[in-house]
Amino acid sequence: MDALAPTARRTMIAALVPEADPLVGAFRDELDPTARRGLGAHLTLVRPFVEPAALTAETVAALRRTVAGVPAFDCTFRELRWFSDRVLWLAPDVVAGFREIADRVRAGFPELPAEERELVPHLTVGLRRAAPVEALRAAAAAIAPRLPLTVRVDRVALMVRTETWDVAAEAPLGVSPSGPSGQGSPGSP
Repeated sequence: MDALAPTARRTMIAALVPEADPLVGAFRDELDPTARRGLGAHLTLVRPFVEPAALTAETVAALRRTVAGVPAFDCTFRELRWFSDRVLWLAPDVVAGFREIADRVRAGFPELPAEERELVPHLTVGLRRAAPVEALRAAAAAIAPRLPLTVRVDRVALMVRTETWDVAAEAPLGVSPSGPSGQGSPGSP
């Protein structure tokens, strides 16, 4: 079967959070290089995913089946946290749903490299390697009063990177694999 993204260099599974872009987008544009590569607010769940040359329609169908049983969930970002003084991030109040998605993807695709450490679900605002720590602190001071932010996580995105990050496919959560087009139907048991 033909590769869906033959020129891609990387792939990953992410939970996109476009609702956070009005809150953090301008800061991420300055403080996070992935934003400059077209990747909006998100939580990385599995990276790398499959090799780009191995990304086929069958891979997408398998991904959809793999995450279909994870119920959609609400997530609230109430606070900012730091990985030492290197990474400023929004902390979700719910981590179990994100970890379940990542665990199911890794179990469904055993050829993926093993996770080196436990997943800490987070939405990166800025990185010390991209900006001075003072800029990160200023961003934190501007964002904190605008929290909390509640979002619905009802799908994950299969992202591919060529020069920019793009959505190659989406995989809905909380669906039955027997729904229309093999994509499942919302609310099915």
